Amino acid sequence: MQSYAYIAYDGNGRRKTGTLVAESERAASDALQADGLMPAEITARAKRRAGGRAKLDADERAIFSRQMAVLLEAELPVENALDAVMESEGSRAMQAFAGELKAATLEGYPLSDAIARGRGGFAPYYTSSLRAGESSGDLAVVFGGLADFLEAQGANRAEIATALIYPAFVALVSLVVCAVLVTSVAPEVVAMFEVSARPLPELTQVVLGATGWIQANWVGLAAALGAAILGGYLALRVPRVRNRADRILLRLPIFGRLRRMAMAGQYLRTLALVLGSRQTAVNAAEGAADVLTVAHHREEADGVVTAVRQGESLSGAIRRLTLLPPVALQLIRVGEESARLAPMADRAAVLVETWLANDRKRIAQILDPVLMMLVGVFVLIIVLAILLPIFELQSVVIS
Repeated sequence: MQSYAYIAYDGNGRRKTGTLVAESERAASDALQADGLMPAEITARAKRRAGGRAKLDADERAIFSRQMAVLLEAELPVENALDAVMESEGSRAMQAFAGELKAATLEGYPLSDAIARGRGGFAPYYTSSLRAGESSGDLAVVFGGLADFLEAQGANRAEIATALIYPAFVALVSLVVCAVLVTSVAPEVVAMFEVSARPLPELTQVVLGATGWIQANWVGLAAALGAAILGGYLALRVPRVRNRADRILLRLPIFGRLRRMAMAGQYLRTLALVLGSRQTAVNAAEGAADVLTVAHHREEADGVVTAVRQGESLSGAIRRLTLLPPVALQLIRVGEESARLAPMADRAAVLVETWLANDRKRIAQILDPVLMMLVGVFVLIIVLAILLPIFELQSVVIS
């Protein structure tokens, strides 16, 4: 199957554009004529190259999930729902992604596998949840839950970004002003001191020495920074190095807590989605384990799967997972005892996600004044480095 972009005209002469999936250009033309359209131009969309896939961004993933939830809830078949996404006024990337998904489903792949193979950039928990929804026939419900989760994440990111826009703008303007002072005003002050044969203040010497060194070596600094970023990226692709880095990051006071809470929220959210799709506890544990990327916690989650498969209760087995907070474990135990495991797992996920969102907001609120203070200190140092020599020259003239 191949995805084609077309330009066609209906019986009233109105221009229509869109994409469709067909075995050949002739088949695409026949399909358009069968729909009462006269094709004017049909172009095969270029297939993506391995390793060069452009991912959907976070907002596009949320929009795609919401569209699929609404369309499937209206009892449209998956292929028709994908057609509607392809013909919507969304981004070209999302239209192309929907076309690839339809081509894969027509080849016999389940939608969850097509999304896993596609270029959407969806996390493992997403496809695991869809796989469970396909098995239970509740795909629309699962898409709705995933859309709610992605939209909530987007709202949190937007709130944090908004809180940091002002200090970032102030920092940028301050850096520009300081650069102008150092490159334009400072040389004139130095020239005046050279005429007077007096030594510059120590602070001024340090600032001018640092800026001069940066100006002389900026090419090497940029190359070293680029090499460090590339080296770090390549090193993190080595499993042993990645595991070591994960352990170090998880020990950090603030970042480690946020990372553990984010993983706990994803684990519990996947657990709730799979259980809500009327899947077994084993399937839920397997799907939730797929979302964990840190090797240590993934091993713990695999231990949970093994224990549940051997007959242990989910509430008992899940205690092996050290990243889950005690209140989440208690909610799952209560849900298991009351035969309301899926709702209680969902409540645990909501609780952890709320904690995570609140912590992120608090950190953003703290970063705002801290960044402003750091920028103020930096500007103060630059301004003092310029003003001290001027004050000293003024005192010499007065004396």
